[in-house]
Amino acid sequence: MSPKTYLITGTTSGIGLALVKHLLSQSSSQNNVIATGRNISSRFPQDIVSAYPNNLRLLELDITADLPTLQSKAAEAWRLFPGGRGVDVLFNNAGMSAMKSCEEASEEYISQMFEVNLFGPMRLTQAFLPLLRNKTKSVVAFTSSSTAWTPLPFMGHYASSKAALSTYIESLAKEVSPFDIKVVGFECGGCVTSLGQPREQQQQEQEQHGGLLEQRQETVYREGLGRLVGMFMRDAMAYMPGDAAKVAKTMVEVIQKVDKGEKVPVRLVLGSDAWESVKQKVEETGEVLEGWKGVSWGTGRDGVKGGAEGDYLRAVSIL
Repeated sequence: MSPKTYLITGTTSGIGLALVKHLLSQSSSQNNVIATGRNISSRFPQDIVSAYPNNLRLLELDITADLPTLQSKAAEAWRLFPGGRGVDVLFNNAGMSAMKSCEEASEEYISQMFEVNLFGPMRLTQAFLPLLRNKTKSVVAFTSSSTAWTPLPFMGHYASSKAALSTYIESLAKEVSPFDIKVVGFECGGCVTSLGQPREQQQQEQEQHGGLLEQRQETVYREGLGRLVGMFMRDAMAYMPGDAAKVAKTMVEVIQKVDKGEKVPVRLVLGSDAWESVKQKVEETGEVLEGWKGVSWGTGRDGVKGGAEGDYLRAVSIL
């Protein structure tokens, strides 16, 4: 395959860093990588920078910046490698998480969660689309979460932001397909990374690890939160079976399939735990739909046949 240039957000740890390592290790393809983040120069591993002077560039980028700033960063990224080939794959990987009850979450907490997990990736994608439309082929990828399907209690804000992101991914894929831009979202299960650390501590895009379990909160929901945290604490690794290096390798392999024109789902579940929990959710949703069909269909106007038109069903299809 011809070399590609990837711009990846959230690269100082977890899946983002694993993506950088895997891409640069593919000696046969000679991929170029633009690793981004806040304070990236001081936080990115210097041994990797030294090992790949020709194929790696660091770009200071805060995904919560406003659209004009991100447009400027997109233009800067486009010029980082010689030849003016720009970026072939935009990988929106950055994310953050924490536990908080729906009642007790502050506006600042909620805003930050959605800025990092949803609005930032949306704005960054918006900044890159005019540039990507002028290429013959490009990919926009996202790291989402299986909790978009299966929200846990006390993680409602995280799950909501990821559910919104996954919905956005579906719509985006349909909008940009006429421009030869492919879109794929990876809905990951538990993986040993650093997600769950407050952004002030990690300072940048997080992934998913023990910080999620170590938070101590004064809360009227202590009993329910304690049960959930206790479930994880009994055997934390059992709830995080994913290997970040294998996740990254799989993501790259899927993107390469897209590049070769193979058919790939727009939303792809990664992880055995994710697969089982999503399968349960789909089956339970089917049961609810069938069991309550009479109630659902009973709300139509008299004289109307009911149901969705074929063109509508085609427009919302995930296949």
